Amino acid sequence: MTKRKALAFTLITALLLPITPVLLNEAAAASSYKAKATVTATKLEELSINDLNKKTKATLNHVKEVIPDLKNYPITSIVKENVDTTSGPIERLEVILSSTPEGTTPDFGVVHVNASTGELISIDIQNRLSSSKEVLGDEEAIKKGKEFLKLLFGKQAEKYKFSQINSSTVQDNKTQILVIYTSPDHSINVTLDRVGKLKAVKKDIYPKAAGKRK
Repeated sequence: MTKRKALAFTLITALLLPITPVLLNEAAAASSYKAKATVTATKLEELSINDLNKKTKATLNHVKEVIPDLKNYPITSIVKENVDTTSGPIERLEVILSSTPEGTTPDFGVVHVNASTGELISIDIQNRLSSSKEVLGDEEAIKKGKEFLKLLFGKQAEKYKFSQINSSTVQDNKTQILVIYTSPDHSINVTLDRVGKLKAVKKDIYPKAAGKRK
């Protein structure tokens, strides 16, 4: 059984669109390094769904099929931006999907996609966390995370190997679980709620600031 590390970090909820919400797993994803990934995005233009290429549309449709929470969220914003990655600069699409159930704060998801290739880079889902008293065990979380990778990336998911698992306490003392998998060229972070519902997936492809290993 793996050893779970407890992390405490503050949940920051960004509700004003089209500002990108802060990813919940940023602090935990940097748990092995003092250096954190730095993402500087330069906005190029706002787009509509009709402006997207076939590969990007296919990726967004696939994400909605895999993650039912996003299926009924309409797209409220698409922005093309320049970002630096560890393999060089790319044009990235930031797609925001949002829904406001009656009497509640907005639920939304942010999907980042390579604008040229349609490659899925990250998904972040901001909605209500499970209040269940049961917490997914480490082995179950590792297995569940890999299942989501297979659903999202197909055969490409085979290259990702389990690296570490962490837990964090967020809003209303609820628990989220971060499972990190590594491949030869980058790692990928999968965030689950306490019952195994997907909250975020992020490829760690951005440059890190100078720092030392812990």
